[in-house]
Amino acid sequence: MDVFNPVVDKDLLSNENDVPFTQSLFIEHAYDTSKAVYSWGNKDKKYKGKVYPSLKCIYIEMEDLTEYQFATTHLISWKHWKKFEGNAILKKHIDEWREELELKMRSQAIRSIIEQSTAESGGYQAARYLADKGWDKRGAGRPSERYSSDITRMNDFRKK
Repeated sequence: MDVFNPVVDKDLLSNENDVPFTQSLFIEHAYDTSKAVYSWGNKDKKYKGKVYPSLKCIYIEMEDLTEYQFATTHLISWKHWKKFEGNAILKKHIDEWREELELKMRSQAIRSIIEQSTAESGGYQAARYLADKGWDKRGAGRPSERYSSDITRMNDFRKK
């Protein structure tokens, strides 16, 4: 896998007291553009002659479902990534990135299964997976008992 890998100097990701930056790392949100090192857009951004790599593109291209390699390579640490997740504005973007990465990985897996299903040997299970829409995990039917009891408790709470 050829991963676009612009590693940023980690000293730029925190202040002089080693407190990690979150929103201010992004050119779209930085009040002080000197602290910005990334873009959260769909592509790199150029501002006043400086290129801000898209952290979204880096995230998607790394294909790191655990997010650990991504966090330790492009941020200060795993703890810094958790701080990103705790930020309401960044969380919205991270959720979108995760959804897109999951779709990308599913798409690649299904493409691989299609290739296996058309291969001369051993394609039966792959073809059956495709025929049964094995990638579609939506549950049908009656809600679970736990879900129903949660709804009942919420409705009881609202009545009070």
